[in-house]
Amino acid sequence: MSDFAIYTEVVEKVRRLMLAYQASVKAEYIALCHRDGSLIAEVGNLPSCPEPSLLAVLGNGAYDSAKQMGGMLGGENFQSVSFSGENRSVYISSADNALLLLQVFPGSKLPNRVEDFNRLLVEKLLEAVPTFTQNTSKLI
Repeated sequence: MSDFAIYTEVVEKVRRLMLAYQASVKAEYIALCHRDGSLIAEVGNLPSCPEPSLLAVLGNGAYDSAKQMGGMLGGENFQSVSFSGENRSVYISSADNALLLLQVFPGSKLPNRVEDFNRLLVEKLLEAVPTFTQNTSKLI
């Protein structure tokens, strides 16, 4: 795992942005993860998933697999990956080179324009916390 730390007030700022986003897109759960699988901030809950950090690690693996597939398809630069199940849908996207957003939605379909809303959240997160665009092996 990477060695990084984030101050409590920064996490609270991130959580407020994520809570507003969660309400607007009606997500069940959202996690901001470091690419090593560490949770930075999360909102919502998944009673059926007692270990959110494992979900973060698996989400990172899924995203990395999609990036590899893109490379095999002639250098396609996939920016997100999504899954649909009977009761939930998952959308995973890059927030920065070292950060991912993992989002879980109720129902078998993602919300309309989730990519656009996600992009706005990422812009606000990077604007609110400039250290996210720096070397995130040591977030301060």
